[in-house]
Amino acid sequence: MTPMLARVIAVAAAVVAGWLVPALAMRALAPSLESSPLVITNFRGRKVFLGLGLVWAVWAVALLVASAVFDVALLLGEASYGSIESMLLDGPLTMPLYAVPIILTVAAMLFGLADDVFGTSADKGFRGHLRALAQGRLSTGGLKLLGIGSVAAVYGWRTAAQGAEAAGVSHTWVLAGWWVAATFVIALSANLLNLTDLRPGRALKTYSVLALAAGALFVFDVIGQYESYALEMGVTWTATDTAVTLACMAIVLLGPVAAVWRMDLGERGMLGDAGSNAMGAVIGYLLAGALDLPWLSAVAVVLLALNVLSERLSFSRVIESIPPLRYLDRVGRLESDAIPEGSEPREDA
Repeated sequence: MTPMLARVIAVAAAVVAGWLVPALAMRALAPSLESSPLVITNFRGRKVFLGLGLVWAVWAVALLVASAVFDVALLLGEASYGSIESMLLDGPLTMPLYAVPIILTVAAMLFGLADDVFGTSADKGFRGHLRALAQGRLSTGGLKLLGIGSVAAVYGWRTAAQGAEAAGVSHTWVLAGWWVAATFVIALSANLLNLTDLRPGRALKTYSVLALAAGALFVFDVIGQYESYALEMGVTWTATDTAVTLACMAIVLLGPVAAVWRMDLGERGMLGDAGSNAMGAVIGYLLAGALDLPWLSAVAVVLLALNVLSERLSFSRVIESIPPLRYLDRVGRLESDAIPEGSEPREDA
């Protein structure tokens, strides 16, 4: 096997696991969702089904299976261990298959789905959910807050420990601060994406931009660590390999978006909290894994500010008041969907 073939295999795996399997699964699942009790009325009075967020669970499992297949293939090809081809397939080229936080993604999707199915409008926003907890009640939004926050803390510790080790940091308080910042970035990203899911396609568009940026940062961080190791093993990492890795990461991250794009913007289905929370958690994890402590802390502060601001300010009104954002927000929709003054729904957590 040549290095070129290794690159082709990596791209093919990204396409199949990142896009093809989720797309086929959602196409086959859509009729069942349409006839399920999870049919609601959207902001414009159209009947849509909840459940597009399930694509993120399918996506995570497909990537998990693909990564296992690569592990088995490399094990069976142990005779060529250390070759350029094996190191490429066991390095950044196939890293996108392994980079997805499987448990975090599925957990965020499940907690979001619970809020979609069982949630009410009685408790809104952080204050509403915390007030309910203070009164001895656990709302589905509160369950989601605690559940995603807990899993975010687990992955936050993992990324903090890896980042601190790479930076040569061993001080306990610095490591603790890194953990807190990483946890906040993951959890707050999950909630922030949820706040954008008020119009068809808005959450998908927001996720696509942020995920590509976070994914690129993650790729360059991994490659930076890999290059020195590869050099010791006599393997040269080329610009072509970097381009292929970036392409694989983009395919993997945007695969679920492509799988449900037409159903979301065509107002056939809705992502709901299940989809938007999972998307935000993925972005947060990539940022937590790629940024050093100062940048991570800055991102955590910005995310916290935006989440708190959403309690008082309608993001939809802001988007509608800025022509370029309004144009991008409406691209791909069925028709104009301006909301009469005073009927704007309020973002919640």
